[in-house]
Amino acid sequence: MPSVSMSVVALEMDRTGRLSKKLMELDRQSQLENTLIQALYPGIRVATVDVPQEPIDSFEQAQVEQALVKLQIDGVRYSLIGASGSAKNGKFYAVDATFEKKVAERFRCSPQAAITYFGILASPCRVRIEEPDCKVLVVTDHELGTNDCRGWISQSLFRKLNLPRHRFYQFRLAFDKTQAKGSLKVMADEVAQALGVDIILPESSVKPEYKGGVVRSIRSLLGDGQAHLYQGPVVLGIRDISRDLEFESSYTLVEHAPADSIELEIKPIALEQARKLRAAVEEMDFTELFRLLGTSDAQRPLAADEHLDPQYTSQEHSIVEAVLKADATGYMVRHPFINHQLQRVLMKWAFKLCTGGGFRLPAFALADDGYLVLHEGEVFSGSDWIPYDQAITSLACSKGLLVRYPIRMKEDLLPFDNLSTQQTVDLLAGHMKTTGCNLAPQQILDVFEQQLRLKGTFTLHSETARKNGGDYDFDLVCVVEGDRFPRFVEDRFRYSEQAAMEKNKLRKKQSPWWNLPQVAMQARGNQIGSITDLKTSCLAVGRPDLAYQLVGQLQNALDQLKHGTEPDQEVIRNIRKEVKAAPWLKFKNKRRISETPEHVDVPPTDVVGQLYNFVRKELEKFFSETAPLTEFRGLIVGDSFSREVYREAGIISTFYAVNVGLTIERRKQYEKALEEAEADFQAKKDNPTARKEAIFRRNQAQAALHFYEERSHQSLKSVIDVVRKWGQGKNGNASAYCAALHMIACKGRGTGSIVFYAFPQEVVNRIVDRTGSRPITVEVPDLCDGEVRVDQEGRIFLIAQFGNDGQVHEREIFRVQVTGKGEVFMDRDGGGQPVLVDRIHPFPIQPGRSVVRDGKVTFPGTHQRPSVPEKKKKEKEKE
Repeated sequence: MPSVSMSVVALEMDRTGRLSKKLMELDRQSQLENTLIQALYPGIRVATVDVPQEPIDSFEQAQVEQALVKLQIDGVRYSLIGASGSAKNGKFYAVDATFEKKVAERFRCSPQAAITYFGILASPCRVRIEEPDCKVLVVTDHELGTNDCRGWISQSLFRKLNLPRHRFYQFRLAFDKTQAKGSLKVMADEVAQALGVDIILPESSVKPEYKGGVVRSIRSLLGDGQAHLYQGPVVLGIRDISRDLEFESSYTLVEHAPADSIELEIKPIALEQARKLRAAVEEMDFTELFRLLGTSDAQRPLAADEHLDPQYTSQEHSIVEAVLKADATGYMVRHPFINHQLQRVLMKWAFKLCTGGGFRLPAFALADDGYLVLHEGEVFSGSDWIPYDQAITSLACSKGLLVRYPIRMKEDLLPFDNLSTQQTVDLLAGHMKTTGCNLAPQQILDVFEQQLRLKGTFTLHSETARKNGGDYDFDLVCVVEGDRFPRFVEDRFRYSEQAAMEKNKLRKKQSPWWNLPQVAMQARGNQIGSITDLKTSCLAVGRPDLAYQLVGQLQNALDQLKHGTEPDQEVIRNIRKEVKAAPWLKFKNKRRISETPEHVDVPPTDVVGQLYNFVRKELEKFFSETAPLTEFRGLIVGDSFSREVYREAGIISTFYAVNVGLTIERRKQYEKALEEAEADFQAKKDNPTARKEAIFRRNQAQAALHFYEERSHQSLKSVIDVVRKWGQGKNGNASAYCAALHMIACKGRGTGSIVFYAFPQEVVNRIVDRTGSRPITVEVPDLCDGEVRVDQEGRIFLIAQFGNDGQVHEREIFRVQVTGKGEVFMDRDGGGQPVLVDRIHPFPIQPGRSVVRDGKVTFPGTHQRPSVPEKKKKEKEKE
C-alpha cells in the first residue's frame, strides 16, 4: 500500500521555554514514513520537540514545562503526545491538538505509557499492511506456544507481507485503540483456522495491558484459561527480520577475558588485522582497506537478502569508499574532504582494534522455543522446554558464551551448550508426548525446521535469557564461540557467579494526563554510557567491588524510561571520587590516529589498557598528507553549464556554507560560556555561599556543550539531506550541475564536501572516466590458474596448450559463464548443462584474453565503477 505523506516539523526549545523551528531531517525515521500513525490518522500533523538536555534549575524547568503545554508554530497548535527511546535525549513528539484525545486514548491517557510506548506508532516499518477484518487473540504469556513479547501470525496473513520465509519477524501492530510490539513466528493455516484467529499475541506484547475484546475460554498447557479476542481492522508493520549478522568486539567484552585468552587468542587477531591494514595502505589497495574497515568488495557475491540491510556505517563512509576504489591514481586520498572522512573511519576502527581486539562475532535475533501444531484435530503447543543451559543455533561450536549489550558484569556472558539437530528433535518429541501429542518422527522434524531452526536466530530458554536482560522483542545478541576462543569460554564456564541481575518487571507508575510535560522532563537523561565507562574504569584499577555496585545503577538507567527508576547519584559521585577514568577511554572521540599516544600508563589490572599499548604501536599515521582544494579544480570539467545553472549551484553552496558556519559559531558560543563558567567557579571556589551555584553553572555549561555537540551532528545531517535532495532532483542534467558546483566549491576555503553530498555518483563516474580506475576481478570457484578467453556473452574458456608435429597448438575448454545480469554458471560435469552457482553485482562484459590467478579472473576492458548506495523507501522481496 502506498504511503500517505505526512506533515512533520522539527522544533526545539531553549531553557527559557522559547520555541523555534529547525531544519527537519529527511530520513525515514524522522519523516515517520511507513509508520502505524501514518496509517491510523490520515492528515495528522506531527512535530518533534527537542528540549534542553543539560541540567536546568527549578525556575528554568518550570518555564520549559509550561511551554510544553502550549506549543504553537506557523499558526498550528500542537499537543505533547509522547516519546520513543529518544526521550532520554530530550526528544519528544507532539500532534496537532485536534488529534490529541484520539491518540491519548490509545495509552489510556497515561503519561508514563505515552512516553514509553508512543514509539510503537512512530517506528518506520519495512512493510506495512492494513487489514479491514482481522482476528487477534491476546493470551497469557506461554499459552499457545507464545513467550515474552513473542506471538504468532497465520501463514495466509504472512503471505501478504511478501517477506522471506523461515525467519523471526519484529512487528508493530495497532488494533482496537491499542498497540503491540514484539516478534512473530508463522503458524500453519490449519492451526489458525482451528483456533479461529489470524494473530496470537502474548499479554506482554500489548502496551498498555489489553482488557478489551471478547473474553474467550481456551485450553492450554497451563490449564483452562481466558483470552481476549478482537475482530476488526488492524494495521500491521514488520520492522525487522532475522538474518546473518556480525557484531564487532568491544572493550566491555574484552575486560572480562582471562589473561591467557588475551595473550593467545585476542592479541594474535589484533596483530593480524593491523598487519593487513598496513599492507593495504602500502599497496594503496582500497578494496582490501574497506573490507577490513567493515564494508565489502564491489563485486562480492550477493546474499539472498542483501537488499534488506546494506551494511554501510554512514553516508560519508560509503562516499569515501566509492571514490577511493574508483581512483586509479591514488591521488584522491589527499583530497581534503576524502582525507578527513577517511581519517575518522580509520580512527574509529583503530580504537576498536586497540581496545576490543578487532575480531567479529556472529550475531542473531534472540528467539524462543515455542511451537504450535495441529494433530488429529487438536491443537498442541509448548514453550520453555529446552534445558536452561542449552541453546539452538546454526553455529558449529559445541559451546560458547551468549553476549547481550550493554554488558553489566561477567555474569552477563551466558555459557551454553549447543544442541545438535538430533538432540533437539529428541527433546521436542519428549515434550510433545507429555502433552499427548504423538507426531511421527518426520512430522517432528518438520516442526523443528519450520518453527525452531529459523535463519539468523539464537534460541534460548526465557529464564536463561532473562539473566542478562533478554526477551523476545527482537533483542540482538552475539556469541563468543568455544572453538575460536576456547580459553575465554572455559574461563567463564569455570567462573563462580557472584551476583545476579535479571531484567526487572517493575510496576509502571501512573499519573493523570495533565502531568505529561512533567513526566516527559523526568524521562530525560542518558547515563547508560557514562555508568558503563565508570564501571570499566573500576575494573581497570582492580576494584571489581565498586564495579558490582554500579551494576544496579546501570540497570536503573536502563529501566528509567519504562519504570521511572533513577540511578543513585550519590553512589556514582562517591565512586567517581575514588576511581579515575581509564586514560584510554578519552581516545574514543578522537578523529585521527595521530591524536592518540602510542603508550599510556596503566596498572597491571587494566587488561584493556595493556591491550591498547600492545596494539597501538603497530599503527602509523596513515594517509596523513592532504593537498589544497585548488589542485582538484580540474577533476570535473568538460560538462558545459549555463549561467542559470551556475547561479543555482551558488545558491545551494551559500545555503550549505551558512548553515555549517552557524553550527560552528554556535559551538564557539557554548565553548565561551563554559570558559566563563569555569572562570566564575575558580573565582568563587573558596566562597562557601557562592561555590554551590558556581559549580552548578559550570556543570550546566559542560553538559550544554556536550549535548550540543551531539545535536549538531543531527543538524549537519539535516543540512546534508537538503543538499542531497537538491542534487537528486537534477535528473538528466546532473553532470552540468555537478561541474558548476565543483567549480564553486574549489574556490572556497572549506573541504569541498558539498559536491560529494549533492552528486556522489556523478563524482565517482567522472573519477573513473578521468583516471581509468581498476579492472574488475571476479572470484570463480574451482577454476585453476592459467590463460583464458572471454567472449561477448561472458563465457570463459580455459586455454590449454598441446604439442603436435613440433608445433604448439591451443584448445579452448568452456568452464564458466558470467552473464551481464551477474549470474555465474559452471559446466560441472564437463559437457552437460551449465548450472547456476553464484550471483555477483552485474557489470558490462567485453570480450578479450585474460588470466586466472588464485581462482580470480580479471575481465578485459572493464573498470570498477563503484556505486554509492541510496536509502530505499521500500525494501521487500520474496525469497
